[in-house]
Amino acid sequence: MNDPRPQTPPPPGDEPPQDAPPRKSSGTLVWLLILIAVMALGWYFFSQRGPTQAPDVPPTPIGTTPDIGDGTAPPPASERAPAAPRPSAGITRDASPLAPIQPDYPPAALRARQEGSVLLQVHVDAQGQASDIEIVNSSRSRELDRAARDAVRSARFNPAMRDGQPIESMVNVPVDFRLSESATH
Repeated sequence: MNDPRPQTPPPPGDEPPQDAPPRKSSGTLVWLLILIAVMALGWYFFSQRGPTQAPDVPPTPIGTTPDIGDGTAPPPASERAPAAPRPSAGITRDASPLAPIQPDYPPAALRARQEGSVLLQVHVDAQGQASDIEIVNSSRSRELDRAARDAVRSARFNPAMRDGQPIESMVNVPVDFRLSESATH
C-alpha cells in the first residue's frame, strides 16, 4: 500500500495522472487587476484637472420684434449708454495698488537724512479699500513707518479676483524712502 520508494516525476511527454485537479490559469486575474489599476489612474488624473468653463453665450432675443417690451423701439446704438465692462469668468489675481504708492517724506526724517524700506501687510476688501495694516519689516524709523502706513491707508487697490469675482485678501506692500539729490538741496 504505502510504497517507501520515492516517486519519480513522469517523463516529459506523459500526461499527468487523471486524478490531479486541473491547473487554473491566473491570466484572467492579472488582466482584471491591470484594468482596475488603469481605471484608478485615469480617475486620478481626470480629477486633478480644474473645472472647465463653458464659453459665454450671448443672450438670444425673446421676441421677433426689436422692442423694449412696451411696444417702443430701443434707442439707436449711438444714444445708448456703454455697457459696464464685465469681469471675465475665470480671472484670478492678487490685489494690487491702482497707482504707485508715494508717501510724503516726513520732515523730521528728511532733516535726519533717514532712508529705509517698510513692508506692510494690508487687508484689502472686495471694493479695494485698505484696512488692518501691519508692519512686517520696519525701516527702523518711527516717522518712516508711520508715513508708509498713512500712504497705504489712503491708497486705492484693485481687489483680488477669484473666478472673475472680487474678493477680500491680504497683500504685502513695500514702501521705499530714498533721498534724492533734489530733496537734499
